[in-house]
Amino acid sequence: TIWYLYRDNLLPQNTKFIGYSRTKQSLPEVREKCKKYMKVRPGEERKLAEFWQAHDYLAGSYDKRIDFELLNQLITKYEKGPVANRIFYLAVPPTVFEDVTVNIKNACISIKGFTRVIIEKPFGRDDVSSDKLSNHLSGLFKEEQIYRIDHYLGKEMVQNLMTIRFANQIFNPAWNRENVAAVLISFKEPFGTEGRGGYFDDFGIIR
Repeated sequence: TIWYLYRDNLLPQNTKFIGYSRTKQSLPEVREKCKKYMKVRPGEERKLAEFWQAHDYLAGSYDKRIDFELLNQLITKYEKGPVANRIFYLAVPPTVFEDVTVNIKNACISIKGFTRVIIEKPFGRDDVSSDKLSNHLSGLFKEEQIYRIDHYLGKEMVQNLMTIRFANQIFNPAWNRENVAAVLISFKEPFGTEGRGGYFDDFGIIR
């Protein structure tokens, strides 16, 4: 997705991308892993090379401030202009949200622009854990600094099938027991858990 945005010139020119995770790997290794997911068309090779030149990678833990201070140093190296905004995209297990956000707040806040935190993954296991996470985040960041993405994006559509039926005259006469034999809702992924079994024990599809 980032490649498509970059390819189509939809990102600011000086945008830099820094990967951070526990996996000890080099940037060429990251690039090789990404290759099968990136649809690069003929003639885009030069643009792709520029795209990867805007990348860097650092391995570190989620719960140690010293590692985030190293991340801050790496980010600062690229912030040459008078304004530098930082967006942290947290594609991490929900179990480490609290550690990561505390360390971002303590060590990685931008001093030359805004800081945004994107939370991706199920936002808690239930209303209690969701409220706990919301309260934790609100103690660290202002609401306008937080952006939430939940994987269960189709849930509202499924829940609103009744509303869609009765609120639309075109559907109401046909969507009834005389004309509908069955309703099948499928959730499909073309790959397995691939090492994410521990995550799915507590969150997501299986739960």
